[in-house]
Amino acid sequence: MTDIVMLALDGEAIPLKNIIVTLSMSIQDKDQSGQASSTASAEQGTKGKELKVSGIVAYSDKSILTRIFSLAEAKNSDGSKKRYRVAHEMAQAVKFREATFSSGVDAAQQTDSMAWLVNFTLTEHASVAERKAQQASAGGKTTTIQTADGTAGAADGETAETRTWFESVLQKVDNAIGPAGGEA
Repeated sequence: MTDIVMLALDGEAIPLKNIIVTLSMSIQDKDQSGQASSTASAEQGTKGKELKVSGIVAYSDKSILTRIFSLAEAKNSDGSKKRYRVAHEMAQAVKFREATFSSGVDAAQQTDSMAWLVNFTLTEHASVAERKAQQASAGGKTTTIQTADGTAGAADGETAETRTWFESVLQKVDNAIGPAGGEA
């Protein structure tokens, strides 16, 4: 019987039995009521998502336990924690793509079976909220403006060289037709 892989990190299967994956997302807010009985609070943003993974590793599969711990300990050449591409159905549904191990890894002996219960948490590296904030601060907004003489403005920093061949042809056709509404 073959096992179905439920979780993979950088394409490497994490073959846990009875795997349970819990997805969580923290929404930070701060109490603004002071000493009053008000329920006012200030939003402080959405934090990255977390995948909490729990599963069983049989004593006979010690290499799996060893591998999970070595993945958690892995560092990049600059000494930072290694980031992993996460492959899991729930992670894919919420665009959870890259993560690092956080909050430790633990393995507890099971009294009813010859196995360990392994728990670990993966924290999202660049959350959707973070990526949106970076894109907004980068100023890479594209604006197309229809002017009175029928020419359309290009995106910030776009020149004729950055347009594709097809876009150049369309621009020439647009210029030949003239402005919208038949004004000449």
